[in-house]
This record gives sequence, C-alpha cells and structure tokens, in this order.
Amino acid sequence: QAILALAVSAPKKRARPGVRPKVAASPERLFRDAVMSTLARSCLCLGCWAVVASTRSDLEWTAEVLNLRYEALHDAQAGNLSMAYAAEIAASLGVPVLDVTDADGRPGRVSLLSLDASVASATEQPVDAAPMSPGSQEAPTEARTGVATATMTNLRTVVQGRRQSSVVTMPPLWPLKGIAYGALPCASQTCGGHGLPSRDMAQVGYAAQWSRSGRGDLSTMASLGANAVRMYHTLGLGAEQDHGQFLDEALQAGLNVMPGYHTEMANEPDKCVDFDCFDAWKVATLQGFDFGFKAGGEWHSAVAALVLMNEPDFFENSAKCTSGGARCRVKAVLSAMDGVLAAEKESGVNGGRVKLTATWSFALRTSIDGLVSGPGIFGFQDIAAAIKDPSIAGYEPRASLAELGDAFAKRWVHGLNTQAPWDFVDEMISKDYARFGSTPWFIGEYGANGQPAARIQSDLESMLAAAGRGDGFVGAAFFQFQTAYEKGGSEMNFGLFSLGAEIHTTGEVCDDAAPCATWPVRCLSTELPWLLGALGDRAAAVAAAWQGRIPVGEVGMCTGSPTMQPPVPVPGPTPPSTQEPTTLPPTSPPTTRQPVSLPPGVLPPLRPMNGIAYGALPCTEHACGGRGLASEDMPQAGYAAQWGPDGRDDLGVMRALGANAVRLYHAFGLEVDDDHGAFLDHAAHTGLNVLPGYHTGSDCPMFDCFHTWKNATAFGLDRGFQRGSDWHPAVAMLILLNEPDFFEYAPKCQPPGAWCHVKAVVSALDGVLAAEREANITSGRVKLTVTWSFAMRASIDGKVFGPGVFGFQDVVAGISDPSI
Repeated sequence: QAILALAVSAPKKRARPGVRPKVAASPERLFRDAVMSTLARSCLCLGCWAVVASTRSDLEWTAEVLNLRYEALHDAQAGNLSMAYAAEIAASLGVPVLDVTDADGRPGRVSLLSLDASVASATEQPVDAAPMSPGSQEAPTEARTGVATATMTNLRTVVQGRRQSSVVTMPPLWPLKGIAYGALPCASQTCGGHGLPSRDMAQVGYAAQWSRSGRGDLSTMASLGANAVRMYHTLGLGAEQDHGQFLDEALQAGLNVMPGYHTEMANEPDKCVDFDCFDAWKVATLQGFDFGFKAGGEWHSAVAALVLMNEPDFFENSAKCTSGGARCRVKAVLSAMDGVLAAEKESGVNGGRVKLTATWSFALRTSIDGLVSGPGIFGFQDIAAAIKDPSIAGYEPRASLAELGDAFAKRWVHGLNTQAPWDFVDEMISKDYARFGSTPWFIGEYGANGQPAARIQSDLESMLAAAGRGDGFVGAAFFQFQTAYEKGGSEMNFGLFSLGAEIHTTGEVCDDAAPCATWPVRCLSTELPWLLGALGDRAAAVAAAWQGRIPVGEVGMCTGSPTMQPPVPVPGPTPPSTQEPTTLPPTSPPTTRQPVSLPPGVLPPLRPMNGIAYGALPCTEHACGGRGLASEDMPQAGYAAQWGPDGRDDLGVMRALGANAVRLYHAFGLEVDDDHGAFLDHAAHTGLNVLPGYHTGSDCPMFDCFHTWKNATAFGLDRGFQRGSDWHPAVAMLILLNEPDFFEYAPKCQPPGAWCHVKAVVSALDGVLAAEREANITSGRVKLTVTWSFAMRASIDGKVFGPGVFGFQDVVAGISDPSI
C-alpha cells in the first residue's frame, strides 16, 4: 500500500491536451486536470512497483487530496471525478479502466470519502510514503470555492487482477431489461410549433434531463429495475457535443447503453447512394469516437450494443429504392455494419463485448432469399443470408468475407420491434428459431399498446423466464421512457411517464438538422390521464416485473404538480375485460345463401351497419412480387372476376357472412376509365349497401381539395355512379377522406397543425356538393363522412381532445366557421 499526499493547485483556464474539439471544459474537468497532472507523475513509481509485485492478485492504494471541499460537489460532479481518477490511475498503471474498482468493488471508479481535518492533516505522512510531487509543500490554495478549507478527500482504489486483463464487470446485458429513451423536452405536439429539438439525447446539453444533478432519468430507469437504455439517434446526427458524460452517468447507474444510429441517413439524398451506407456509418462512428464513445483502445465501457438501424424494412417504400423489394434494406444494414467495422479498425478500437444489431418491424414479410416468411424473423434471415453472400443484396464489402463472418458470429444479435403480447411474439419467432443456431435475439421495442398493467407485468415476467430457457431469446426493451407529446396521436399510448411542471432548463442542444436552442425540462409523473384505469399504470407494471421501484418524491419526480395533459380529457380505450372468455361452439360449414334480388333502390337498412372493408388486390406476395401494385380501384369492371357473380363472387360471400354493406377506398380519384356500374348493380342485387371512398392521396394545392374532389366526383358519375338524376341506388355513403389527420406530417403542411386536414375535408365536401349541383344530382339517402384515425389529438378549436372524436369536432368547427 502506498500513501500519497497531494497539494492541489488552482486550475488554470485551459483544456488538457487531447480534449475533444468544440467542447468547453467544465469546472470539474479543469479541477480534475490539475489534480491528475500531479497524480499521474506520482503514480509512475506505483506502476513500476505493480510490475514487481505482479504475482499479487490485487493492489490497494489510498491517497489524500488536500483542499477539496467534497461536500460542495453535487452527485454528478463527484461521479465524474470518481471515474476520471480511475481512468488516470488505469493509464498510469497500464491496466484497463474496468480493472480499477472502488472500495465496494464497482468498476471504473474510485471511492471519494470526506475526512475530518482533526483526524487527518496535510502534514501527517507515514514512514513509507511515496515522495510528494514537486510543489506539494506550498500553502493550500482554493480548488472549487473561494474559501480555503482543511477538508481532505480520501481516494481508495483497488486495481484487480493481473496487468492487461480485460474482465467486463458492468451488469450483464442478458437478460435484457431495457428502456427505450427518446425523451424530447416537448409538452405538446410539434413542441408547440417551435420545431423539434435535437433527437440526440446523449449529448451533454441534455444533462439536465438524464444526469443525477438534473432530472435523473438514468437513475430513474435503474430504480425501475432496468439494466439497459436503448437509444435512437446518438450517432449520425452530427451533434458536436460531448457524449462521454452520458455514458459515464449510465455506467454509474449500472445501465448498459445501446446507442442507435440515425436510420434516416439512409434516405438522405447525399448519403447512402443506392443504399450503400458504408461511408455514412463509418463517418458517424468516427465522430462518435471523437465525442466520448471511445475510451483508450475500446468502446466506452458503458456501451453494450450498437443498433445500426431501426426498422430498415420500410426502406422498400422509399423513393430511393428503385430496385424495390428486400435488396434496399439488406444492402443498407450490411454496408452499415461494414462501415462500423472499418471505423473500429481505423481507430484501433477493439469491439470487445459490444454487440451489433438491427431492429426490424413486426410486419409480415419474406426474407431476401425467400426461405423465411414471418413478422420480424424475415430480417433475421436477411442478414444471415447476406453475410454468407453479400451479392444477394448487390453489395461488395470493403471488409473480407472472413471479417464480416467473424463479426456476425461473435457480435450479432437479431432484433425486432413489436406492440403485440409476448405469448404471440414467442409463438411466431421461437417455433422456427432453431435455424439461426446460437445467435441470440431480443425485442428492441415492447410497446404493450392498449395493455393493462397486469398484462404488461405478466409479459415482462414471462420474457425474463424465457430469457433463461437457452433457446436464443435474451430479453426486451420497454417502449418507452417518456410520453412522446411531440408526436401526439397513438404515440401518446406508450410512455411510462408524463410531464409536469418545469424544474430545469437544458443546455444548448443541436445537431446537423436542429438549430441550437435551450428547452424547459419538466418533472416526471406516472399519471397518464388519457389512458383509463389500469391502462395508465405502466410504470408500476414495469417496476413490479423487474423488482424495482418508482422513485416517488425523489429528484426529477413531480410533487403535486399537475401532469401536462390535453385541454379536454376524454375516455381512452376501454380496458380489456377480466371475465373468462365465453366458450364458443364448434364452427359448422358456412351456410350458402342465395343472393336476394331486390328492386332498384330497395336495400337493407344501413343501420345497424355490418360492413366489410374491401381492398382485395390480387397479390399473394409483398409488393405483388416486385411487379408493382395493381390498381386499388376495386369496383372497376376489370375486377369482375373477383367480385362478380360469374367469378369469385366476393360480394356474395360478404352477404353470406351477414354483411349489409361494403366499404371501398379508391373508387373515386384514380380516374380509371372503366365501368363501375356493374359492381354497384351486383351489390344492389346481392343486398349490400356501398360506401365508396375517394383516393385520399390525390393532390390538393395547399390542401384546398375543391377542384380535385369535384372533378373526381364528375368522373365517377360518368362511369356508373349516376342513375338518372340520382346516385346509383346501391350507394349509401361517400367516404371523402380516410385518416386525413396524418396530413399534418406532410412536408407541405407548414406550419404543421390541424388546419391542413380540416381545410382538406371542408373543401372536399364543397367540391362534391358542387359536382352534384352541376350534374343535377339529388343526394337522396347518400350520406357524407370522413374516417379519422384513433390517434390522440386535440380539435382545431381546442374544445375536444381524444382519439377520433377530435375529428368530429374539427368538422363541426370547420362548417361553423371555415376561416378557422
């Protein structure tokens, strides 16, 4: 044991060599630098002594640092000092930083203990003390405060194991108990119209949210029982701020970090040409190394897995994906992996324990080689096939096939996102997972949409049990930490916490896409008033399943502050019944009914409606096997072989099921120059009311749909929808638009808001009425409607909030005052 007494000089206003560019040195960092320049020199003799004593299993070391007011440090500063001392000691002794542990055995830290001045003084030295560093006999000077103090801090460090060992002592990543984190500081949709802040949550400007000196989000996750935090945009957005403090904070909280790359880079015009993402992902990784993700020759010890892309299967719908099919998504992921490996090689970074993954959607797709079909699992096979033969995706790797194969075998983890209950996911994936050998898989987002607390707890507990089966599944990340107010709609269903009163302000946060700005930080509440009853007890369910706790009354949690909520709360989804399901009798063969011939205009009443939505494209593969989609205008005569009496007779099948109506989507607006009257005739003969829909995707300048809908109506009337001076008798209702509330996300909806969809609806209605007048049509029994999504939104006048019902009020308000 060696005892060092160090006198600490006042820090100079400079950053130490090697400081990352554009990162201002914090007061604790300047103080730390002054300490460590002395400590490192004093440790040289210890490094030599450690070599001589290398047969010993560990080395215990204690030093007294003079003139540090330990009680003046807040938790985050003390934690940063603890880890910084550990890093410098490890460097001096030539051991990995995780081999340096504090008195309690925690890796990458030293213990900071405040000693009473009457017990230990600056002049007390043991006989065998190591030489004091030059200048240590000078009078004490102030360190962090303006007042000199005799308080001293004792640092006790244990360097475990032999030199150059690399034992990973972070909490194990498996079984995964993660929480998805994208907690933007927004308390309303589109952040109140100010534009979204940076989505890179790990930049130091957001420390007021995630650090213990701020709202303490990472500590809150750990309290709930989590062992990991999943991120989305931490690499690739170009935020030139330190990210090391986030990783340090996560390390201190015992949370493995799963940083995500900015997936949208793949769709940017100047990046990922033809979905070759090698350069974009390599540059993003190198920049991450510059801003805190690298520690020596390794990834920062908190980093456990890199999420290369999130749901890249949707690339096949991108305008850039001219080849169509699976090629785009597979090439993007494979090239991104190649780029990350190249960045590691160029920087001399050992991948170590850091896993690699991509999280696929739970959509039903077929793998690129056609061997596997199913939700999520198609992507597992995509990567397995492309690693063996990159040419299947049209990609030429920069790394050798051996290097790619080695990284896949040792580091790859399959991942998927889902909102479905665990038992269904388990059945869909596990039954065929043996084909993937020993490669593990996890759920990157467990959404639990519309699930009560009991179901959430049961699912999470079952996942933990399944992670111990040894058949590949290793756990899940819960989606998500905070309610996504900025997204609104159905995204409001997922958070663990809502927002309350303002308690802090962020530092400046920005990236290549978001300008620099500060934002209010609000306290967290477990109350989710838009979710009824047990549907809102999401945080309690997670804590119960993971044997954690909700940190009520602790830092960052609301204490009596009202939750930020919509202006008019309305009932949300009804919680599932707790009754035992009714046992149904065995099904019998369907009864074949003869179509009922009815006089023109005489149809079954529309109320109560027993309708069936009809968009039966003749495709048996995704994207119709890569040939492009068939026409979506189903009542055209060309589809008579499907719906007609001489064909498959879909309309007759609907009537046999007991339906009294058929809902259509693109009967107007696609301008299919074909007869539609035969469909209407057969529907009337069969006894089905028809609810034709307009093509919602039609172009409307600045959302004024008057002319577009007028012309579409006139075109339809000429092709069978008109009978004399009336609508065809089968027509019962016109569906003007389907879920137009999503127009507010359209690029041309500027500024974003409800005005876009309300203007579209009112103008479409106006256009249909004009077409009727021009054609001398009597509306008769034909109703008019719009179908809204079940998203959580506020009406344009702010009077109503709730799923779907917001749109009811939108139309009422828009009719009352179109200028709104």
